[in-house]
Amino acid sequence: MPVPAQTTYDVDPDALRVLVTGYGPFRSFKINPSWLAVKPLHNITIRTAEDRPVHVTSLEIPTVYESVLTLTSSIHSRPPIVPTPKDPAMATAKPPTDGYDFILHVGVMSKSGNPIRLEQRGRKYGYDKDDAEGNMCEVVKEAEGADGKPLRGFGKVYEGFPDELFTPIDCSKLGEHLKAGGLKQVTLSVDAGLYLCEFINYCSLAEAKRTAATAKKATPVLFIHVPPVGEPLTTEEVTDALKIVISWGT
Repeated sequence: MPVPAQTTYDVDPDALRVLVTGYGPFRSFKINPSWLAVKPLHNITIRTAEDRPVHVTSLEIPTVYESVLTLTSSIHSRPPIVPTPKDPAMATAKPPTDGYDFILHVGVMSKSGNPIRLEQRGRKYGYDKDDAEGNMCEVVKEAEGADGKPLRGFGKVYEGFPDELFTPIDCSKLGEHLKAGGLKQVTLSVDAGLYLCEFINYCSLAEAKRTAATAKKATPVLFIHVPPVGEPLTTEEVTDALKIVISWGT
């Protein structure tokens, strides 16, 4: 069942604040399906089960490792720093001083026909593919042996974080909630693919922990994989599913 929503640029002072990111163009996707689903959420207000308002801000992230590092750190700062969009229609409401109440990242799966996947884990190392600009992830350990590959992933300023981080969101209960609402094509995952999607997931989980160490409020983080348009869900169906996730997650 779709969650009712209304568009608003004036944020209710009692509203919970949610930031949702989608990825920008990449390879065969001139417009990334994740952004197609996330963009309609921008500046709308939905309601929780307890009828509390939730204001949503949408943000498009370049499919570039360096951009992910810079922007993810910024959105977790206190107060969060959200870049000014080039499109005036995507004007962003002033971020909440004490941080967002929930940050949801969305990316597209490479294989068609897959259900929506709730990604529970982010890994620190193993990012061996180039990004949209042809750049590789940082080398954190040089190759050993003639046939060895360098270890790539999170290095500077992430030394104190573990090799794996997990979302605090109860994905089992969220999955059950989505299925109860009629979305049968949803599953849980602990393998987001060791590419840009998992990269932003680990980065955001780490930055949330970093901020929580000194801030009054911790921001829960979740990454969701969605299928390409029409394989099998339409963009509208994915957007409606994200509304349910936001309503439940806050």
